[in-house]
Amino acid sequence: MQTFPIYVLELGSELVVCFPGDRNDIGHSEFWETTASRLVAEHYKIPQRLLVNLPYCQRRARVVGNRVFYGEKPDAKLLRLIRKALGNSKLAFVHDDHERRLEFDVSEFRKLMDRFVIRRTPRSTADVFGKKR
Repeated sequence: MQTFPIYVLELGSELVVCFPGDRNDIGHSEFWETTASRLVAEHYKIPQRLLVNLPYCQRRARVVGNRVFYGEKPDAKLLRLIRKALGNSKLAFVHDDHERRLEFDVSEFRKLMDRFVIRRTPRSTADVFGKKR
Protein backbone atom coordinates (compact mmCIF):
# COMPACT_ATOMS: atom_id res chain seq x y z
CA MET A 1 0.00 0.00 0.00
CA GLN A 2 1.39 3.38 -0.99
CA THR A 3 1.98 5.97 1.74
CA PHE A 4 3.45 9.48 1.46
CA PRO A 5 3.20 12.94 3.04
CA ILE A 6 1.38 15.92 1.60
CA TYR A 7 1.31 19.57 2.55
CA VAL A 8 -1.52 21.95 1.72
CA LEU A 9 0.40 25.17 1.36
CA GLU A 10 -1.34 28.51 1.70
CA LEU A 11 0.48 30.63 -0.84
CA GLY A 12 -1.35 33.93 -0.73
CA SER A 13 -4.96 33.26 -1.66
CA GLU A 14 -4.06 29.99 -3.38
CA LEU A 15 -3.94 26.51 -1.82
CA VAL A 16 -1.29 24.25 -3.32
CA VAL A 17 -1.09 20.52 -2.66
CA CYS A 18 2.57 19.57 -2.41
CA PHE A 19 3.78 15.95 -2.32
CA PRO A 20 6.85 13.95 -3.31
CA GLY A 21 6.88 13.52 -7.08
CA ASP A 22 7.73 9.85 -6.72
CA ARG A 23 5.17 9.49 -3.89
CA ASN A 24 7.96 8.14 -1.74
CA ASP A 25 7.30 7.27 1.90
CA ILE A 26 9.37 9.92 3.68
CA GLY A 27 8.73 11.79 6.90
CA HIS A 28 6.94 15.11 6.95
CA SER A 29 9.92 16.83 8.53
CA GLU A 30 12.28 15.66 5.80
CA PHE A 31 9.81 16.60 3.07
CA TRP A 32 9.25 20.00 4.70
CA GLU A 33 13.00 20.68 4.91
CA THR A 34 13.82 19.61 1.37
CA THR A 35 10.76 20.77 -0.57
CA ALA A 36 7.70 22.35 1.04
CA SER A 37 9.54 25.00 3.10
CA ARG A 38 11.45 26.05 -0.01
CA LEU A 39 8.19 26.68 -1.89
CA VAL A 40 6.83 28.73 1.01
CA ALA A 41 10.12 30.65 1.32
CA GLU A 42 10.20 31.43 -2.38
CA HIS A 43 6.59 32.57 -2.47
CA TYR A 44 6.77 34.84 0.58
CA LYS A 45 10.44 35.89 0.19
CA ILE A 46 11.25 34.57 3.67
CA PRO A 47 14.71 33.04 4.10
CA GLN A 48 14.22 29.27 3.97
CA ARG A 49 16.59 28.72 6.90
CA LEU A 50 14.02 30.50 9.12
CA LEU A 51 11.23 28.14 8.03
CA VAL A 52 13.09 24.84 8.15
CA ASN A 53 12.19 24.13 11.81
CA LEU A 54 8.48 24.92 11.42
CA PRO A 55 7.09 21.75 9.77
CA TYR A 56 3.76 22.14 11.56
CA CYS A 57 3.00 25.70 10.39
CA GLN A 58 1.11 24.64 7.26
CA ARG A 59 -1.65 22.10 6.82
CA ARG A 60 -0.38 18.58 6.28
CA ALA A 61 -1.67 15.06 5.84
CA ARG A 62 -0.48 11.56 5.09
CA VAL A 63 -1.90 9.53 2.22
CA VAL A 64 -2.18 5.79 2.91
CA GLY A 65 -3.84 3.94 0.06
CA ASN A 66 -7.13 5.75 -0.54
CA ARG A 67 -7.16 7.44 2.87
CA VAL A 68 -5.97 10.95 3.70
CA PHE A 69 -5.03 11.14 7.38
CA TYR A 70 -5.69 14.77 8.29
CA GLY A 71 -5.82 16.54 11.66
CA GLU A 72 -7.85 19.64 10.81
CA LYS A 73 -11.57 20.03 10.17
CA PRO A 74 -12.45 18.01 7.04
CA ASP A 75 -13.57 20.18 4.16
CA ALA A 76 -15.21 18.89 0.95
CA LYS A 77 -13.58 21.60 -1.19
CA LEU A 78 -10.14 20.71 0.18
CA LEU A 79 -10.75 17.01 -0.44
CA ARG A 80 -11.65 17.77 -4.07
CA LEU A 81 -8.42 19.79 -4.41
CA ILE A 82 -6.36 16.91 -2.98
CA ARG A 83 -8.13 14.34 -5.18
CA LYS A 84 -7.46 16.44 -8.28
CA ALA A 85 -3.80 17.07 -7.40
CA LEU A 86 -3.16 13.38 -6.75
CA GLY A 87 -5.37 12.09 -9.57
CA ASN A 88 -7.34 9.82 -7.22
CA SER A 89 -11.10 10.32 -6.92
CA LYS A 90 -11.37 7.56 -4.27
CA LEU A 91 -9.51 9.45 -1.55
CA ALA A 92 -11.36 10.02 1.74
CA PHE A 93 -10.43 11.91 4.91
CA VAL A 94 -9.63 10.03 8.13
CA HIS A 95 -9.08 12.09 11.27
CA ASP A 96 -5.59 11.91 12.80
CA ASP A 97 -4.57 14.30 15.60
CA HIS A 98 -0.91 13.77 14.72
CA GLU A 99 -1.45 15.66 11.45
CA ARG A 100 -2.60 18.88 13.15
CA ARG A 101 -0.74 22.16 12.87
CA LEU A 102 1.02 23.21 16.06
CA GLU A 103 0.04 26.54 17.56
CA PHE A 104 3.68 27.45 18.21
CA ASP A 105 4.73 26.80 14.59
CA VAL A 106 1.75 28.75 13.22
CA SER A 107 2.53 31.66 15.56
CA GLU A 108 6.21 31.71 14.54
CA PHE A 109 5.23 31.60 10.86
CA ARG A 110 2.89 34.57 11.37
CA LYS A 111 5.74 36.49 13.00
CA LEU A 112 7.91 35.77 9.96
CA MET A 113 5.09 36.92 7.69
CA ASP A 114 4.82 40.17 9.65
CA ARG A 115 8.57 40.65 9.39
CA PHE A 116 9.17 39.79 5.73
CA VAL A 117 5.96 40.07 3.75
CA ILE A 118 5.05 43.48 2.37
CA ARG A 119 1.31 43.93 2.63
CA ARG A 120 -0.48 46.14 0.15
CA THR A 121 -3.20 47.15 2.57
CA PRO A 122 -2.81 47.55 6.32
CA ARG A 123 -4.50 44.98 8.54
CA SER A 124 -5.52 47.57 11.14
CA THR A 125 -5.01 51.15 12.18
CA ALA A 126 -2.20 49.92 14.44
CA ASP A 127 -0.34 48.88 11.29
CA VAL A 128 -0.68 52.40 9.91
CA PHE A 129 0.00 54.40 13.05
CA GLY A 130 2.15 51.94 14.98
CA LYS A 131 -0.17 51.97 17.96
CA LYS A 132 -3.69 51.04 18.90
CA ARG A 133 -6.36 53.69 18.52
